[in-house]
Amino acid sequence: MKNNFKKLTDFLDKYDVKYIIHSDCVEVEGDLCLNNKKLTSLPESFGNLKVSGDLWLDNNNLTSLPESFGNLKIGFSLWLNNNNLASLPESLGNLKIGGNLCLNNNNLTSLPESFGNLKIGGYLWLNDNKLESLPESFGNLKIGGGLGLSNNKLKSLPKSFGNLKTGYLNLTYNNLTSLPESFDDIDVKGDIYMGLITRIIYNCQKRNKHKLKKQEAKLEAERKKQEAEKFRIESQIWVNE
Repeated sequence: MKNNFKKLTDFLDKYDVKYIIHSDCVEVEGDLCLNNKKLTSLPESFGNLKVSGDLWLDNNNLTSLPESFGNLKIGFSLWLNNNNLASLPESLGNLKIGGNLCLNNNNLTSLPESFGNLKIGGYLWLNDNKLESLPESFGNLKIGGGLGLSNNKLKSLPKSFGNLKTGYLNLTYNNLTSLPESFDDIDVKGDIYMGLITRIIYNCQKRNKHKLKKQEAKLEAERKKQEAEKFRIESQIWVNE
């Protein structure tokens, strides 16, 4: 069975990591810290890893993650800050993170459609990337802690964004020119930080929405008035006949 995990165990041996080989995975008890190792890649079999604590991969040179990455079993938090990740595998949506998922300071321009399937008990950090858009599934996220999307290149948010549930939200330092109508429906327990320009856009959209509702109410009242007048005239004609 060891041969099935040979590339993974060779990788762990290189960094003097203690592990236990099971029939279906290689287990590391407690935290696994691989920060500052100058890693440029991970073995494809990395998804066979089970870490009972945190998995630390900060401050490396990773440009991508293996497709098997979504099969990882992580006890608490996953740290991938300060790498060169340009994309994430579709399998990432299979992960269940009891703690935090940290992807700050990478080169991400987009996220896989499966991203909305993630289950995150703590915080989701996506600050300081190059995100231009978010997948429509993003609104399906349930984040126990908070969501950081600061300092990206977001021009808009998906329609589903209003379904989001999170502790707090940071949208500062983006290029947002509009917000989805569903934005008012976001379930945020704490504060929403969106920057001055985005706040102005939000307030303008809110005022315009209020004006539109008033106009719609006025038109509806006029319609009912015309119907009542039509009924009065028709009733009068019927009486005269």
